[in-house]
Amino acid sequence: PKHYEPYKYLADRGELNIRAYWTTIQQPSTPAQVDEVLKVIAQQKPFQGNDYFNNLGWGESGYAPVTTQLLRAVSNIKPEDMQQFKRVAVALAEKGLYYNTHVEMTPVIDAFLDIYEDLNKTVPFKGLRWSFSHLDQIDDVQLERMKKLGMSAQIHSRPLIQGALMHREHGERAWDMPPFRRVQDSGIVWGLGSDATAVTTSNPFYTLAFAVTGRMIGGKQVNRQSVTREEALAAHTRHNAFILFQEANLGVLAPGKYADLLVLDRDYLTVPEDKIKDLKPVMTMVGGRVV
Repeated sequence: PKHYEPYKYLADRGELNIRAYWTTIQQPSTPAQVDEVLKVIAQQKPFQGNDYFNNLGWGESGYAPVTTQLLRAVSNIKPEDMQQFKRVAVALAEKGLYYNTHVEMTPVIDAFLDIYEDLNKTVPFKGLRWSFSHLDQIDDVQLERMKKLGMSAQIHSRPLIQGALMHREHGERAWDMPPFRRVQDSGIVWGLGSDATAVTTSNPFYTLAFAVTGRMIGGKQVNRQSVTREEALAAHTRHNAFILFQEANLGVLAPGKYADLLVLDRDYLTVPEDKIKDLKPVMTMVGGRVV
């Protein structure tokens, strides 16, 4: 929590020159620790900040033993551990809190969706915009299940630097990880990002370039689920604004919304694909203020 204090300090003074939205993360690893986390959830009050700095809700690992790891194909979905995860999910739904969950592999996505569908029968959470992050192996059926629950998908550009490792671990399946095109064609709201900075660079033009080209930083082709420049840009801006509950303020340039914009040194829509990653901003504006 101490890492958020400088952001809050600057936001309160009107001096923050970037918008920062975050989720509370607690990663209990035993049933006793879940007991303590439930007490924290009961006191959670999101959306107490402002449009520069705010807490959205909860994420991204509800119960540490069921967190999946991309570079380890086999994941843990033991019933006793999933039950502990469900305790956290139930508490969040009952409190009316947003929840973002880290999940990657097909069997684990099924296990989480089973819990969510069961939970939604007794504590409906459709209006809370719950989301899954990463979703490297999600299929069409699972995407439809997510849509029925009112969920969104958060996809990132990790293969930029780990694509070769992903192919070593997952073989041919890695060509579709993450499945940008499949997610786009499903019609679900999906946000594009970098999962920075532990996973990839926070530079958005590298993320956009990967979604469009499927190439690692060094140029190696590792993904065949590319989307168009327009689709990638919408996912990185307008769709992310929806995920942040900020679609009325952010994500597009339009009357009545905040003037958050970049002026670039070249045109994103017309430069060669292999030059997208090299685009640079010459001016950044946040809320109409040049920063």
